[in-house]
Amino acid sequence: MTTSLRPEKTTTKILLSTPSYLVGNYEEEDFLLAIAFSNEHRYDPRNKEYFVLTVKTPPPKRSAGAVIPDYSGIGDVLSIYLSILYGKRFDNHGIIESVGLFRLPNYFYFNNYDPDLPFNNRKPRHDLEIPLSLRELKRIAPLLHEGEVDPRFDNFLISAGRFYVHALQHAETQPEVAFLDLITCGEILSYFYEYDQDILLDDEIKKDLIRIEKEINSGREIAKHIRNRLYSVKRRFVITLHDLLNPYFFQQSEAKSKWERLDENDISTRIKAAYDLRSKYVHSGVNFGRLVEPSGGRNNEIQVGEPVIDDPEFRKIITRSPTLIGMERIMRFCLLRFMHTNGVFIDLKLEGRGLKMPEDATDDGLEQA
Repeated sequence: MTTSLRPEKTTTKILLSTPSYLVGNYEEEDFLLAIAFSNEHRYDPRNKEYFVLTVKTPPPKRSAGAVIPDYSGIGDVLSIYLSILYGKRFDNHGIIESVGLFRLPNYFYFNNYDPDLPFNNRKPRHDLEIPLSLRELKRIAPLLHEGEVDPRFDNFLISAGRFYVHALQHAETQPEVAFLDLITCGEILSYFYEYDQDILLDDEIKKDLIRIEKEINSGREIAKHIRNRLYSVKRRFVITLHDLLNPYFFQQSEAKSKWERLDENDISTRIKAAYDLRSKYVHSGVNFGRLVEPSGGRNNEIQVGEPVIDDPEFRKIITRSPTLIGMERIMRFCLLRFMHTNGVFIDLKLEGRGLKMPEDATDDGLEQA
């Protein structure tokens, strides 16, 4: 009996890559992620490592007008999970074999990266020190099995994670866009949670609503109507990041100096400033990419000194805001905690309560959402 050499109709193979370096493989009954070995044996820090993801997929329908299914999205989702777990950039180069057909992957779009940045280099991230081995996928196994996690949680994780991955892919070439992607990642996570309306209103608005209730006829009904329509996107963002960060986050930094690290004592101010920077860009189009761009030499998470900027408000925001390196580390930790607290056990260091919001939770007169 002759064995067919044609591609399997029930197997899809997808090519992934990372500028980092992982070992081993991960295999289940209908899932395999294995290294695609290169013929190039010479070490080059700019060489990427490639993997082939092999999954079982339904056979194509053979009927007039039937659409050939596209399973490339599986690679996108796995790239999100891998990027969050390892804190490394992963790229999906597309399908190389599916539904009985060979396909040509895309190599060329994903070539630019700085090998010294924490999310590109060949060292485990300092925070959880997860080994760079594909066997560590066992930590996120529930995400790989249909029906084992809440679908709403998984949808939020994928939506937020997509912006995180995009930020890693464009950090060097478009730092401004990458920074905004990380803010959007946090905004998406914030809408997973239900918050009491009063928590989302700042003290000044609360005072105004109390005055309306007391001093205007039918004031109680008017205030209730306003509360139902009024909310603060920024405040929701700030509260969510406080809940998802924990004290351990500040113990393992990748910054070269302690003066360049995020600190629990002023993290609230820095998170607010990061959102203010997003608002400043949206409202006035001010360019800030060069002021937050990553430096693989120092990995500074905050500004060192005060930049020379004519606009005093903009200078204040930039000085307080995390850099792209700092914002990336914040959002990855938040994504890890988001996973860990929703049925995907990652590491004991992600246990415990989040950060306490400071009593003075005002916005310091900065840009409003």
